[in-house]
Amino acid sequence: MPHHLYAETLLTPGLEVPIAWRFENDASYLIDLLDEDSPVRGALSQAIDRYGSTFFELAANKETLIEWANSENTLEDAADVRELRLGGAHVFQQAIELFQGMQMEADKEQDPAKWSAIHHNIGDVMGLIGQRSGSSHFLEQAAMSYEQALEARTLEQTPFEWACTQYNLGVVMQTLGQLEDDTGFLKQAADIYKQASTGLKRDEHPEQWASALCSVGNVLCLLGTHRKGARTLEQAVVVMRNAMAERTPDKSTYGWAVTQNNLAATLQALGKHEEDIQSLEESIPIYDATLKALAIDDVPMMWAMVTANRAAAMHALAAESDHVEMALMAVSEFEKVAELFANAGMEKYQQLAEQRKDQSKELVKLLEV
Repeated sequence: MPHHLYAETLLTPGLEVPIAWRFENDASYLIDLLDEDSPVRGALSQAIDRYGSTFFELAANKETLIEWANSENTLEDAADVRELRLGGAHVFQQAIELFQGMQMEADKEQDPAKWSAIHHNIGDVMGLIGQRSGSSHFLEQAAMSYEQALEARTLEQTPFEWACTQYNLGVVMQTLGQLEDDTGFLKQAADIYKQASTGLKRDEHPEQWASALCSVGNVLCLLGTHRKGARTLEQAVVVMRNAMAERTPDKSTYGWAVTQNNLAATLQALGKHEEDIQSLEESIPIYDATLKALAIDDVPMMWAMVTANRAAAMHALAAESDHVEMALMAVSEFEKVAELFANAGMEKYQQLAEQRKDQSKELVKLLEV
């Protein structure tokens, strides 16, 4: 989806941590509003680019930009050098101040397009900060900016721009729902994503249409898992399969991989909830296909998370089918994941993988009796 700076949710039942993956940057619309002579223009472009193709954990963390820049709690970040993050924090703050100044000068009645674009862009920067830092304050400010933009963007007059703002508002509400474990926010996000998809005609904006559907599916999966609703999980599977018609590996390798993983994770959740061997069996080859498209050296964190998901599906399938060999495979896969995290010095994630490995070992003992 263009016109936003956010990462997409990567469902990670294997380690049970909420992770997001940023696989492409398209911030030209944001940069172009700034004066060519503005020193912030180039600095903002560089600051945004540092956060492309990176993973980060969706977790409540720091409330201010400086706290976030000084924090050491990061998963994988191209700007993981403190000075770079600190510099980026100052640039983001400068950008917000510049856009707010432009907002004061813009006239809603005389130039509604520019007025709404400025509010939308303030929401983008606020939302990027909020999502990466885990700050509810910035996310709430982003939501307010998008709601203001929607005062001048309508489905009838500017359907694409309206849909982009709706979509970004959905991202903010979903992030708030995940950070605060609030199903109310998640329900709002699902409704907003569905509305956004109505403004995105598949034949005109196939990539954006697919992105909106993927997000609907993700939230439905989160809701179905949270309240253990089989019907909601089944709806998520249908929506994700529909999105796969446009989200293909030749159009976006990582976008396709994220969607494949999330489809498999939803089937896995459905299989566990319903004790359904068929759904669990169906999830594993989807994970296999996803991993074939991911080079461990290029995207080690994504590879580790998808591998952990597959191992968890193997564990669940072994438990349902009394399949000892499958349980042993789960032990082996979790061991590989734990080793990767150990080599990367990521103790927290190594411990999570070790815990899942131990659980699979216990299952092996039970099945061998």
